Amino acid sequence: MATPLDGKAGESKNCSCASCFCSSLPDDVLVEILCRVTDRKHLIRLKSVCKCWNNLITDACVPKISDSSPLRGFIYHALRVSSRETYIDYIPYALTPTVAPEPHEFIKSYSSLLPFDLARGDFLDCCNGLLLFVEGPIPRYYVCNPVTKQCVAIPRDFTLENICTASLAFDPFKSPHYRVVCFDYSKLKPPQKLRVFSSETGSWTIQETAFGYGSKKSRLAKHCIYLDGLLYRQTASKQIDSKQIDSKQIDSKRLLCFDLNRGNSRAIELPEKERLAPNDYGCIGLSRRHLCYSDLVGTALHFWLLEDRCKNGRWTLIHNIKVDFLGKHVHRLDRITIARFGKISALRPFALHPTSEVIFLGTRGAMLSYHPEDRRVELIYRTKKDRQIMKGQISVFPYTPCLVNLKDFGQLDCSLSQP
Repeated sequence: MATPLDGKAGESKNCSCASCFCSSLPDDVLVEILCRVTDRKHLIRLKSVCKCWNNLITDACVPKISDSSPLRGFIYHALRVSSRETYIDYIPYALTPTVAPEPHEFIKSYSSLLPFDLARGDFLDCCNGLLLFVEGPIPRYYVCNPVTKQCVAIPRDFTLENICTASLAFDPFKSPHYRVVCFDYSKLKPPQKLRVFSSETGSWTIQETAFGYGSKKSRLAKHCIYLDGLLYRQTASKQIDSKQIDSKQIDSKRLLCFDLNRGNSRAIELPEKERLAPNDYGCIGLSRRHLCYSDLVGTALHFWLLEDRCKNGRWTLIHNIKVDFLGKHVHRLDRITIARFGKISALRPFALHPTSEVIFLGTRGAMLSYHPEDRRVELIYRTKKDRQIMKGQISVFPYTPCLVNLKDFGQLDCSLSQP
């Protein structure tokens, strides 16, 4: 027998609004009905029906929907070859093409929310539907939700002058709150510091990690992946010092794992294989709430899954795709051949589908989808002439719509003193 949900959702039984024609239904049944609203914008509008519906959608529907939110496209760094100008572009993707917004419509949906003109380098991250931007030499960070048409300014921390990159840590299935994580490069030796802003507390804190940098040229991927309180970031070469390995330089590719809840960190060895480009990055991403890593090894794309949520650092090979097989299919689809890639290493993994086993890969000029269940290859995007996808394996961000409302922090600035 269906029973009411706990918390605010239970208020639906006391709602006196005449519009709540379904108020006689148990809350969990009503949640199931609301979650079947396919157009998420309509679901947002339903919040205004009455207080009880707003509570049900916010506290029950949003987490339920977030766990299976559909992939709508990819935000990526683009290059205009003739002028060497870089900019942010969007690749739509959906099972039903009419569902996905056109590139210019999606870009307008968030750029119109920003209080400044979007320029090169201002876009930093996309995590489960929220976008992170930065403005100014003393950074002011902004978090946007294109679905709810919100943009909030994060209180400024005047100690962030040396920050080079920042990431979002957000999982609406777990919590409506997010964190902005800034990597402090002011000191090269351990411990490296993370400066973390929490939307729940509205304040900045400092976390020390076991890592430092061997030189200013240390190679770390700016694109991070967040899962279950852990933020993952790649190293590309032996440039990083770690107290956990006797302060010696890491001599191979590693995955740095930062536990934002417990404040500790560790380094995980990436799968030991003979790589075609040993000093380049592979691709980390999420597939069905598991962290995966992919890289080009010899003439095949390998895909591994990290077991036990980072507890034992063990990888399992789940896919091995021959490049020549992909080349034949690409040729059949749009007359592109491996020869036109320039070299085999130009074909790289770009991203993983968050709720299926579909793999996205391609070159600077095209993106493909590979479906392991039937070995199907499809061309989903081809760049315009004189345009390129920049560093695809570390600069392509999957976008899934999110219904979470953002808390407004006003225009207050704050200063964080060193501990």
